[in-house]
Amino acid sequence: MSHSRPGWPISDVLREELIMPTQQGKEHGRPPLAEFEPLGTFKVPAVERGGQGGNLASGDQAELVIIGNGIAGCIAAMETRQYAPDARILIITEQNHPTINTPALKQYGAGRLELDQLMAYSAGMERQLGIGVLQQRATRIDPASHQVHLANGRAITYRSLLLATGARATSLPEGLPGRDFDGVLRLHTLSDYRDLRRRLPSVSSVVVIGGGYHAAETAMLLRHQRVKVTWLIRGRSILPHMLDTAASDLLLKQVRRHGVDVRLETEVAGIVGRMGTVAGVMTTDNAFIPCELAIPAIGTQPDIALAERTPIAAQQGQGVRVNEYLRTTARDVYAAGAVAAVNDPQTGRYEARGQWYFAVQQGRLAAAAIVGAPISESAATSASGNFWHATQFDKLNVLVAGAPMLSERQHSDNEVLTSGSGNSYRRIVVRHGHLVGYLAVGSGQLRGLSVKRLIDERIDIEEIKRKLLSEDFDLRSFFTQRRLHALVTGEADAVPRPVPVRTQYVVDPRAAGSA
Repeated sequence: MSHSRPGWPISDVLREELIMPTQQGKEHGRPPLAEFEPLGTFKVPAVERGGQGGNLASGDQAELVIIGNGIAGCIAAMETRQYAPDARILIITEQNHPTINTPALKQYGAGRLELDQLMAYSAGMERQLGIGVLQQRATRIDPASHQVHLANGRAITYRSLLLATGARATSLPEGLPGRDFDGVLRLHTLSDYRDLRRRLPSVSSVVVIGGGYHAAETAMLLRHQRVKVTWLIRGRSILPHMLDTAASDLLLKQVRRHGVDVRLETEVAGIVGRMGTVAGVMTTDNAFIPCELAIPAIGTQPDIALAERTPIAAQQGQGVRVNEYLRTTARDVYAAGAVAAVNDPQTGRYEARGQWYFAVQQGRLAAAAIVGAPISESAATSASGNFWHATQFDKLNVLVAGAPMLSERQHSDNEVLTSGSGNSYRRIVVRHGHLVGYLAVGSGQLRGLSVKRLIDERIDIEEIKRKLLSEDFDLRSFFTQRRLHALVTGEADAVPRPVPVRTQYVVDPRAAGSA
């Protein structure tokens, strides 16, 4: 049985542009869609009057259906509303709360923030913007018929679908003794942190398990709450895919300075319990560590359950594969946030980005791609291409951009430069005069997105590459001088553009047949 798809009730001009983007609406006397700007605002869009997205027409149809109300899905809905004031937009979510600021969950769990301070946007934002929210579990998607099936038996027909299902916390291995005892907490959802907050007043000792940012930040936060913390790390360092030994040692030194008992090359053999409640942890070297809580912070896995058994290319541990405009291998289906596996321009590998920054940027990029707004290659690359992440451990800042762990062995043209002293360390990777990786650890102010811009725009850094190793180098002044020089010499058009990520997909023939 074939199903007709609802058309976008935006305007004739936009419907025309979805087919012929070059027309840009001029024949209809309407302004063209604004070009996607990768460094736009994160604020709620200024929409004077919301559309009718919350009132689905009979037959349960919507122009845009978003599965997941994390920040990627929320941003995509708001941005789409700006482009399409009258479109029917529906968010389907299992969560019983509005979109929250997930990076602040640790502060909430420790009692430093209250629930209302976690909200990413004010209450009622979706209603104000005419965005429908349906609290239901999506059980299956059918790209051929453009339908989402729900646990209550209902089916929603979509024009475009965005998967923003996020990621799930990785559990301790199957068969590990005591993995399900009361007091084994995976800190991932609001419910998890509520549980932590209730327990902390009666907790004196915690074991944190894992070798990533989540584990490190959890250990530091608990230590600030004057809880005894033992941190178990399987390897000889933390984050080996992002940090080299020198950077890892600096961070571990900082963590130890705050009284965290860090144990390297140590794994969990089992959780010891008393009447089903955590009493301690046994390690593989036969050490017993008494504790009331055991917190596995061993990573997350993209939630690809809905993509399985469909033509959508997805892989466990990797995510849903998308091209540079976040399109999946199924027609009219997009993915954004921690579930989307993007192609890293530096390594060529597909990987999901679980960071808040990328969730926001990909939500915005997905909205622009869905409605057919103009998107330059540089804007797409900036939003979904090269990696970037910044965090803080007490007074020590960490910045990672691109692929700083690339070496000369992996590419003969790679040049690796490092510099370090005291509590400061820098590592850069340069290839053919272009920055491809940057790592900085230090107590000073880091350069943030300016470094990512160097990588995204493939700017020639030969004259400043050694200056990038210095804490005192002002990168913003470099960009200002470079721009002024281009304007004076008339070379503005010669500013290098990023190399686009080309990903060719064959649209599923069954989906094409239902168009």
